[in-house]
Amino acid sequence: MIQRKNKRFLPYSKQNIDKSDIDSVLKVLKSNFITQGPEISNFEKNFAKYVGAKYAVACATGTAALHISCLALNLSSKSNVLTSPITFVASANCAEFIGANVDLVDIDESNHCMSAYELEKKLKKNKKIDLVIIVHMAGQSAEMEKIYKLKKKYKFKLIEDSCHALGGRYKQFKVGSCKFSDISTFSFHPVKPITTGEGGMVTTNNKEIYEKLILFRTHGITKNPRDFTSKKNSKDNNGNINRWYYEMLNLGYNYRLTDIQAILGKNQLTKLDKFTKERNKIAKRYDAAFKKNDLISILNVKPNTYHAYHLYTLLIDFKNLKKSRNEIMEKLASFNIGSQVLYIPIYHQPYYKKKYNFKIKNFKNSENYYQNALSIPIFFGLKKKEQDFIISKINSVISK
Repeated sequence: MIQRKNKRFLPYSKQNIDKSDIDSVLKVLKSNFITQGPEISNFEKNFAKYVGAKYAVACATGTAALHISCLALNLSSKSNVLTSPITFVASANCAEFIGANVDLVDIDESNHCMSAYELEKKLKKNKKIDLVIIVHMAGQSAEMEKIYKLKKKYKFKLIEDSCHALGGRYKQFKVGSCKFSDISTFSFHPVKPITTGEGGMVTTNNKEIYEKLILFRTHGITKNPRDFTSKKNSKDNNGNINRWYYEMLNLGYNYRLTDIQAILGKNQLTKLDKFTKERNKIAKRYDAAFKKNDLISILNVKPNTYHAYHLYTLLIDFKNLKKSRNEIMEKLASFNIGSQVLYIPIYHQPYYKKKYNFKIKNFKNSENYYQNALSIPIFFGLKKKEQDFIISKINSVISK
């Protein structure tokens, strides 16, 4: 009997929550602290140790992570920022929040990350670039060594938007180590490598940046006597620090994570390597199955990277297929197979189009990617039988 529809809906990505995750959250719910307690610090320490960075700062979302990173790097309305067109809007919005000017650099068609070649072309122009935000698209690291050399030459700050790439590596370094950058940011949305429901993390090896991140995460407020500016208000008549005292040193935000989320993240982190290994196995099966299809192009993983496979994206020759992408997505959905287009390029978004008047002709590789990209299910817990079903249906639908 021919299987016409998978029993469960298979999204392009999803969380994996087991009993140990649930038990860890219950433990916090029964404790004295459910918001600002010890688990946030524990999660940060474990995360920093995992990626190989000196410092980690947990926050509310991946977008919040990007925002406070821009603030910690002293971005202002006079700053100029470069990022990739192929990313979620947050990678550009974080600079817009501060009033900085945003420009885009075309992607490398071999890995869908910002092209180091195109970046250098942009840097050679007269305009001073203050910050570059690299996006490790789908989970594969950009060519960070080449970009780092440009950073040293042209004197810009560098953020790695690593929201897709937790669990991945570049050369011998884990993504998030900040070996080639000032800051790395992460998201713990349910579709990402690990989840806290909503949540984010920033890593850095710079103590000054770390201390600024802490301030901007929590209203710009400090309770550290070392940072107090008023000796009169901070101390009693005996010279002791007043127990209630705090100072707001900067305009900050309420971007805190809770202990409930932190302990979930800490527990998820212990399973990350297992999650990543499974995603790589699925990707390998997909590669073997789809490379035989003349209407499908698969991504080649560069030899110096270990892909985290947050996404598995096909490039489909819709022109020769003579079917629209929407038709293909609807047909797959009828089989309970989810798919998604990740992402609509930033230069197509009305806000950015109106403000900057970006020209599509300047982003040839990005536009080619966008016109042909389709991300298909890849997640821990995707059964082999379901993988086979996905392969079979995609190859049958994407055929002449």
